[in-house]
Amino acid sequence: MNSTTLDFPRNARRTYTCVKHVFLSRTRFCNVRYNDVHFTVEARRGLFLSPLSESVKIKVVATGVEQCKVTIESSSRSVLNLFNFGVNKKNVTNLSDLIQNEVWKMMQ
Repeated sequence: MNSTTLDFPRNARRTYTCVKHVFLSRTRFCNVRYNDVHFTVEARRGLFLSPLSESVKIKVVATGVEQCKVTIESSSRSVLNLFNFGVNKKNVTNLSDLIQNEVWKMMQ
């Protein structure tokens, strides 16, 4: 399991809308579930027994009126992940870069 936290000087609802837009238009995740009340996104990629399958959870939390934190967690869904060293870290890094770029682009 790997995770990272991003800080944004923006409203939590607007940031969550940007994160949701990223998953709707720019990623290859399937079975994406959105919770608009708690500002969470859960998605998965790959078949269950595939060593490359993963589950991603993203949560947007307001830390102030115009401040929020985005937490990205990635974990393997398969027991066969013994040969998959470092892939979750790379996926979290790529996803965080994509979210940062999209949030800053949509907020401008």
